[in-house]
Amino acid sequence: MSNLIIAEERKENGKKVRKLGYVPGIIYGPGVEHNLNVQFNRKEINKFLKNHSTGSKAKVKINGKEHLCVVKSIQYGLINKEPVHIDFYASSENSSVKVSVPFKFVGREKLAVDRLVLNILQDEIEIQGALKDLPEIIEVDVSKMANGSEITMGDVTLPEGVKLLSKEDVVVAKAVRAEAETEETDENAEVKETA
Repeated sequence: MSNLIIAEERKENGKKVRKLGYVPGIIYGPGVEHNLNVQFNRKEINKFLKNHSTGSKAKVKINGKEHLCVVKSIQYGLINKEPVHIDFYASSENSSVKVSVPFKFVGREKLAVDRLVLNILQDEIEIQGALKDLPEIIEVDVSKMANGSEITMGDVTLPEGVKLLSKEDVVVAKAVRAEAETEETDENAEVKETA
C-alpha cells in the first residue's frame, strides 16, 4: 500500500495544534495497544485527502511503527472547509471492518446521449469485510439505465468477501428524462409568476 502518512504523537489540545499548522487526529482499534492522539502536517494530510476520503486505506507511521488503518471520519471546518480532525481505525489486513465507501458513477455520457439525467440519492454505501478486501470506491455503471429506472443498494456489485450493511431497498440513483425536469422547472416558474 503506497498511502503512507507520517504522524507525530500529540501532547497539546486540538486548537493549539491547528494554530501550529497541524491537523489533530486519533488512531484507535485492535491494531494499536491504546488510543493514540496524533497530529498530521496540514499540507501532507490535505494532499492525502485530495484523493481519499472516509473508507480509504492508509498506513500511518508514528514513532517508527506503521499501522494499517482505514479513515473512519473526517471533520471539516464550517468556514474554510479545511480538515480539523481525522480518525483512523487501526486493524490487521484480515480483520473485519465496517466502513462507508463513496460511489463513483460511470457511464453518465451514455445517459446524456439518451437525454437522461442521473439523480443521485445516495453518495456512499456501508459495507463490511476484511481490510485487505475493502475497496476505496464502489463503481456503479449507469450506462444501461432507462427513463424511470433506478439502482438500489441491493443492485450494487460488491467485491468477493465484502458484505452489504446498507438496506438493500434504498435507492442509490434514478434516471429521468431531461425534458421532464425542464417542464417541472417551467411549471414552478409559472406558479411563482401567478402568485
